[in-house]
Amino acid sequence: GLLIYRWADLRAEAEMKSMLSREALFLLNNLLFMSVLIVCFWGVIFPLISELFTGQKVTVGPPFYERANAPLFAALMLLMGVAPLSAWGHSTVQTLGRALWKPVIAALAITALAFVTYTRNVIALIGFFLVALVILVTLYEFWRGARARQRTQGENFFTALARLIGKNRRRYGGYIIHISMMLMAIGILGIELFQTQTQGTLQVNQSLELQGYKLVYKDIASWDNPGANVNYTRAVVEVYKNDQLLTELHPRTDYYFESQQNMTIPGVRSTLTDDVYLLLVDWEPASAAGATFKVFVNPLVNWLWIGCIAFLFGVIIAAWPDKDLQPVTVRSARTAHQASAAD
Repeated sequence: GLLIYRWADLRAEAEMKSMLSREALFLLNNLLFMSVLIVCFWGVIFPLISELFTGQKVTVGPPFYERANAPLFAALMLLMGVAPLSAWGHSTVQTLGRALWKPVIAALAITALAFVTYTRNVIALIGFFLVALVILVTLYEFWRGARARQRTQGENFFTALARLIGKNRRRYGGYIIHISMMLMAIGILGIELFQTQTQGTLQVNQSLELQGYKLVYKDIASWDNPGANVNYTRAVVEVYKNDQLLTELHPRTDYYFESQQNMTIPGVRSTLTDDVYLLLVDWEPASAAGATFKVFVNPLVNWLWIGCIAFLFGVIIAAWPDKDLQPVTVRSARTAHQASAAD
């Protein structure tokens, strides 16, 4: 009630003149984040509401959050690509188009390359386009700022770039965070859209095939470690692609006698292209020489971890204190009172 009563007093002094201005896009960005919050909150409380009105507790799983939030995150990615090139105060379709057409064409070219060489999945192609657009626009902002400093200060490009970032850490640290989020988005697209898996029980020298990989089961061994009070069971699996041996994986299961629990340790081969993730699920006595394996191929997943590292780097740059900040001495009320009394 108080908010409605004082609504006129809360009105901003300046009015938004363009829905394409940077402040308008920031407002839209915040509304999208609020929408994500509402979706997640609804998913959390839905079991309580369903139980209250129907007497049955109905829960929602990951598919609900993925379907509801995917369009919202796509819109956020689009804003991350558009907002840096939008002007404060006033911006039009024409001015924004003149700033965006080169990054858009380059992003379309990258998307076309992905279509020809990698996937025909429409959702993935939209995601790759948005990722490319944001990264290209952000790199363009770095390039434009460094070039402007080159012209005014006479510095070489890399010196100008370093000093540009140093002079405005929050802005350019935020841009690095934008890039890091796009790298993470590549990994998420790979996991959500392209992950494949299979499982099989193999005898020695038998194989499983998945996504062009051939995994050949070679050996298994089991032994105790009395000092650690644990039993190790480790398999040896060779990984081939195009009839070439890539590596040897050693998935294992550790059994802890004291807690009577197993711990599964995967065998992993990681590249920027994909992960081969191998689990030893079950095994027979060594004399039978049989074992059950579960295999995952996770395309692009390592870009998620690269993005996390870049995110931390961007946060450090953005949060690093400025050199010219001076410590401020704050006197207590008692000290101030004594000083005034002395005067």
